Amino acid sequence: MVRERVTEGVIEWRDQIRADPAARKAGSFLIGIGSTMGVVLGLLLISVNPSDLLDDSASDRTATLNGMVIEALESDKEGGEPIGNATLTLFDMDGSVHRGPIFSDSSGRFSFKEVERDDMRLEVDMEGKISEYRLLVPGDSSQIVISMSQGNGSSDVIDLRGESHLEDSALLGTLIAFGTIFAGLAGISAAVSGYQGKAYRRTQVFAFIGLWSRGGVFIGPFMILLGMAIISSTRVQFEKKPDQVAKIAVDASQVG
Repeated sequence: MVRERVTEGVIEWRDQIRADPAARKAGSFLIGIGSTMGVVLGLLLISVNPSDLLDDSASDRTATLNGMVIEALESDKEGGEPIGNATLTLFDMDGSVHRGPIFSDSSGRFSFKEVERDDMRLEVDMEGKISEYRLLVPGDSSQIVISMSQGNGSSDVIDLRGESHLEDSALLGTLIAFGTIFAGLAGISAAVSGYQGKAYRRTQVFAFIGLWSRGGVFIGPFMILLGMAIISSTRVQFEKKPDQVAKIAVDASQVG
């Protein structure tokens, strides 16, 4: 008996929700609020000038260049020993000396402190060894290892500089910001059509797009999902004339 009463109560409550325009409007309101939060997030993202991102990323203009000089591997059993007293000089790309010369210690290690983060050429010399050259940007690697072989002359220049993706990152951030705004506006459009009781399928599709606006991280999407659920329960109200909606309400009350 109790179970039947509970079931009847749930059915009655469901029918009242289905017929109550206030429920549909409440669902639309939730969708609108969640989507508006997404638009605000997009505006905040797009207000950051990409050039400012690039300037901030390059604000730390110095770095320490650490490394080690070792014997080149000749076989499985020979090579890899540290080379002490190797001469290391850091040049600007125009050929002028930027820092040095300095010398590797007994363990082969060396360090240039607080070097400008610009394209530079490192030259490593040692009597009886082939000179080594590296193109690099200090700070791009935590440590570089220079291996030197027996002989005279110099080796080919090895470029250790990696491509910068800062511009690509700034562009991606801008595209994400515009996408966030677009998704938020789609959600607001869904809220309007839901409030008016028009185009149920369009309302739900646009509300789903609004989920990707991510307003308040998860708060906005949660409100949109809740609104979509309420809208789904009031589907019978869409595209109905006021007198038809009133009839649905009367039928629901009679069921009760």
